[in-house]
Amino acid sequence: MNPKIAMNLAPPNAAHRRGMNRRAFLRAGGVAIALPFLEGLPSRSAWAADSTPVFSLYIVAACGVVGKKFFPDKTGQLTTDGLAAMTDKATHVLAPHAPNLLFIRGINFPMNGPSNCGHAQGLCQSLTARPAQGGGKTASSGGVSADVVVAKLVNEGGAEPLTLYAGNRKNGYIAERISFKGAGSGQVRSADDNPYTLYSKLVGLAESGGGSSGGSGGQVADELIRSRKSANDFVREELNSLMRMSALSSADKHRLQQHFDAIRDAEVTMGEMAAGACSQAGLSTSELDALKSGFAFKTNGMIEDVAKLHLELVALAFACNFNRVATLQHGDGTDQTKYAVPSNATLGWPFHHISHRVQSDASSGSNPTAEQAHAEIDVLRMQTLLHGLDQFKARGLFDKSIIMWTNHVSDGPSHSFQNVPTIIAGDGGGYLKQGAYIDAGGVTNNRLFNGLIAAAVRDKTQWTENFGEGKGSGPIDGMLA
Repeated sequence: MNPKIAMNLAPPNAAHRRGMNRRAFLRAGGVAIALPFLEGLPSRSAWAADSTPVFSLYIVAACGVVGKKFFPDKTGQLTTDGLAAMTDKATHVLAPHAPNLLFIRGINFPMNGPSNCGHAQGLCQSLTARPAQGGGKTASSGGVSADVVVAKLVNEGGAEPLTLYAGNRKNGYIAERISFKGAGSGQVRSADDNPYTLYSKLVGLAESGGGSSGGSGGQVADELIRSRKSANDFVREELNSLMRMSALSSADKHRLQQHFDAIRDAEVTMGEMAAGACSQAGLSTSELDALKSGFAFKTNGMIEDVAKLHLELVALAFACNFNRVATLQHGDGTDQTKYAVPSNATLGWPFHHISHRVQSDASSGSNPTAEQAHAEIDVLRMQTLLHGLDQFKARGLFDKSIIMWTNHVSDGPSHSFQNVPTIIAGDGGGYLKQGAYIDAGGVTNNRLFNGLIAAAVRDKTQWTENFGEGKGSGPIDGMLA
């Protein structure tokens, strides 16, 4: 698609979205068309018309991993065949996407170790790169999280990011604790645990198999998708009014006409590609519809199904340009899910106890069966991540997205904040390295986010700060393309 074209199929009644500078966009109903820079108009929007959107998803899982059975033994190139052959490593599941992955070891959180509850404090540091304040179910952040920073700069009107939760939010000891807003002591942002909440907002945007999705908020977008009618037709009145403005020189008017001609040409070239990406194809619609009447979380392993639904919906939300930033907390701080993995058949322990290697919420042990059960759970979680990556690839989002996966501690028994595993999928529009496993060398995760935020924002006039707290500045060495 022509890089000077930006069509936002946002629902016209989305009250939380303030309209962009009308000097940069023409808008009719839910259709917005970016304009080229015109000398007769004094300013441009926060998202330049010639910039390609970069979408960011931050996933934080709970209870650590079995380190020796997670990443490859050595850093270096990642290939599909090579990763697939490492069947003793949980990440071998991600082999189909190896060329689009960046594994990073040697990343630390700001706090040297838990001073209260490692689970809560780890969650609070995972996206803020700042030491946590307090502990337990009242733990808070020392500042704003990366998703909120990015959303303010890349979302229309600075709309807040999507915040999702897969876990026992109502009865968990530590519920959502990764997305924070506000300066100083961060204020935790509430997360949606029922996937139907986001689904209900998107059905008006996405084309259904039979045409109109019937949603209440996306009539204009739905008409555009259904009829393949040119976006120019929806803003023709405003376009003609703009062309008559005395402030525009003849050169401006010529440039404007060329711009709209390019939109028409691009629409013919791309055919149904964009509409196919913003459709309900690939969604588990029957499972989502079953959640319409309510959501009762069960600790029988349903958490993975919920996480998969959330990932499907984030991919759709990005493909429809509904929001450009999202977070997903995958698991409770002290997760009570009883996974039906082979090694837990004899134990029957909840995941939190498995991660501690002992049947306790406080102490740690060394039960080898629990360790093997944890390794099997790591594989399940990588299968869930794989499901999400498949969705992103199917919607053509890999080359314009950043999908980050991390944990709130490096492993269960120690609750360590050192060497926390990190996976990046997608190159953020060509900004990030791919097909590699690198060692960050023990840097603080602020440097990880320096790179990820820069990749998402891509405008030094909008973001020049050093995010969070930690040693050094700038991105992690070796993470950029």
